[in-house]
Amino acid sequence: MGGAELQSTVLAHALKSRGLRVAHIVYPVKEPRRSESSTPSLVERPEWQGYRRLGELAETAAIWRGCLRADAEAYIVRGSGGHMIAAGAFCRALRRRLIFSSSSELDFDFARPDRNPVTLRIYKATLRLADDLVVQTGQQRELARRVLPDLDPTVIPSFAEPADGANGTGRYFLWADRLVEYKLPERYVELATALPDARFRMVAGATDETAPGLAERIERAADRLPNFELLPPRPRSQLLEEMQQAVAVVKTSRIEGMPNGFLEAWARGVPVLSLNV
Repeated sequence: MGGAELQSTVLAHALKSRGLRVAHIVYPVKEPRRSESSTPSLVERPEWQGYRRLGELAETAAIWRGCLRADAEAYIVRGSGGHMIAAGAFCRALRRRLIFSSSSELDFDFARPDRNPVTLRIYKATLRLADDLVVQTGQQRELARRVLPDLDPTVIPSFAEPADGANGTGRYFLWADRLVEYKLPERYVELATALPDARFRMVAGATDETAPGLAERIERAADRLPNFELLPPRPRSQLLEEMQQAVAVVKTSRIEGMPNGFLEAWARGVPVLSLNV
């Protein structure tokens, strides 16, 4: 679960608990889930369709079907991506309110080398259609104003749920994130190499954005360094238990939004060490 997904989930539950009718459009749920009065309705859409022939059209159709089933007055889209383009077209066609909520400074980078330039242009045009633009930080607000001068973003900081404090007897430094280039995971390996008397734990998983060879280099480092332990992704509850036992959470990313890792560490009284953010 990424930061944008977590923030959307917490927001949906909070809005529902305040008496609003909330639907959360999700990929298919694998098993039955118990429903409570404070739980948003789950509107299932098909699995990601991008792998198919004419996958972008199939994915757009899947998003539209989910939006139609939700039948909302307003649609909140968190973070950039093709889903924003499809949801924006839906809201424009059916005259529904569209709210874009940023999850990173990258949401306002329209020259990203890891994205299709045509898609980025369409995405930028879609952002201009939003009725409201919500950002996490003052820095994001300035970035948004620079590239979208017609919009007036509202700053709403990200949030974390309350948690019990750690007992102060941390056992290791912790890096927990996706294995993607801009998060600079190999800088964490450099840190473990430079401090052989300290323990370092990394919870990481490759994604379709992982550069070739990166995961293999991290695995070789774990085999080589006795003080560096590499763990596979795990359920959120288990990851938070790992955080509870950390000396500090380490963030090496070149760029972020407002990382959930910061907020959840601070909620537990665990320090954060950040290289760039």
